[in-house]
Amino acid sequence: MHILASEIRTLDETVEAVDLGQTPAEAVVLSFTDSDLALLAAAHERAGPNAPTVRLARLADLRHPYSVDLYVEAVARHARVVVVRCLGGLDYWRYGVEELAAAARRHGFALAVLPGDAMADGRLDEASTLGESDLRRLWGWFQAGGPDNAASLLGWLSAHCGREAAWREPVALPAFGLFDEAARDGHAGPGEAPGDGAGAAATGAPRALLVFYRSLLHAADTAPVVALADALAARGFTVRAAFVTSLKDPAVAEGLSSLLAGFSPDIVLNATAFSARLGDGGTLLDAAGAPVLQVAFAATFRDAWAASPRGLSAADFAMNVVLPEVDGRLFAGAVSFKAESGRSEALQFTRIVHRPEPDAVALAADRAAGWARLRRRAAAERRVALVLSDYPAKGGRTAYAVGLDGPASLAAIAADLAAAGYGVGPLPDPQTLVRTLEAGAATVRLPLAAYRALFAALPAAFRDAVTAAWGAPEADDACDGDAFTLRALVAGRLA
Repeated sequence: MHILASEIRTLDETVEAVDLGQTPAEAVVLSFTDSDLALLAAAHERAGPNAPTVRLARLADLRHPYSVDLYVEAVARHARVVVVRCLGGLDYWRYGVEELAAAARRHGFALAVLPGDAMADGRLDEASTLGESDLRRLWGWFQAGGPDNAASLLGWLSAHCGREAAWREPVALPAFGLFDEAARDGHAGPGEAPGDGAGAAATGAPRALLVFYRSLLHAADTAPVVALADALAARGFTVRAAFVTSLKDPAVAEGLSSLLAGFSPDIVLNATAFSARLGDGGTLLDAAGAPVLQVAFAATFRDAWAASPRGLSAADFAMNVVLPEVDGRLFAGAVSFKAESGRSEALQFTRIVHRPEPDAVALAADRAAGWARLRRRAAAERRVALVLSDYPAKGGRTAYAVGLDGPASLAAIAADLAAAGYGVGPLPDPQTLVRTLEAGAATVRLPLAAYRALFAALPAAFRDAVTAAWGAPEADDACDGDAFTLRALVAGRLA
């Protein structure tokens, strides 16, 4: 089978057996991270005729055992050196690492299996055939990033393949910085705050901070950052965009903390993945004292997302939705998806980039504007709703939660809100409150006319599906005459 990985577009692509269709080369570099591969592709283009022949491939396309076997036999075993950048450690690509380790010892090619992040993994060293100094050097070039380090990495590969080549030891680049206008245009590195294009708004305008990975800047893959900054600027924000190696990197802490203190954002939009908790404490972003919206630069292709009933891939859910929620971030959606950006026949590789999704970018910017307005409103003026679970088929199940005391939790939350200055009115004791709701003794009414006006603003296909499943609104059990009757208790500005 000769199915190029660039043609695979389902969320289950990682379990399909594919042949990447590549031919042998002197050097092979494999990575889960598209920015790694994009950096090396650019370095190879600049290197000229003395560069070795290189094959680049995404590990996401080599998850099936048959795909691994085929790639090792057709490509890897013929190389002089194979470099693997394994995000997540050995367990994320165990079969591939084990097969490459066996093939390297059988066929004699040099193998370097490197961590895909800043966490060392001794098992990857054991799988490699290169010495510790070379492994740390290669890992250092990837970790430092940037065009110069990528050129040195390629130079080392050239020298290892017997070619005349120059390289230097890894040079550390700033772990934190601001995304300036030159960087936005892809012409220069970081260093200064964005200019007018990022929203130099009037004094008193809301302030938004974007945080994203440095690797995107080095790979010139910042289109979603630019799109978000422009959308926020169009809504009146003063915008700053900052790159980081990781929110857990100690080298980021001082610069980011200083920016948060000086800029004092009303809203933070974070595009870094995973949880950023530091030990048992919070995260660097907590110092902003502002809502943090999590936006996903998805590793999913758009057509796969659109065609799947579950939307994002399992990896995207874990990295960009579930783990960030541990930090208390508010998910504001996937604002970009992966897309192809031209194929290099010399590398037999199609670069994959982030392509912003205009509607999703606009929605995230609208949400940011709403949260920023809310932040500037006094607590006593804010309206808060607490929504309780309900099991109407069985009495006594209102606010029920396994192993938890729902009524007591409700009372504790209301007390905390009142202590924080929210306008919480008098409430009965927890048990009386729940019995009142359960009996329908406390209600609010939503007129059918108001419901129909709200319903009419929704997409037609959605309205048709709701009507087909649930019938006309006036036939609903909760409809009483010309209004819906909802079991709710209003206490001041708390519902």
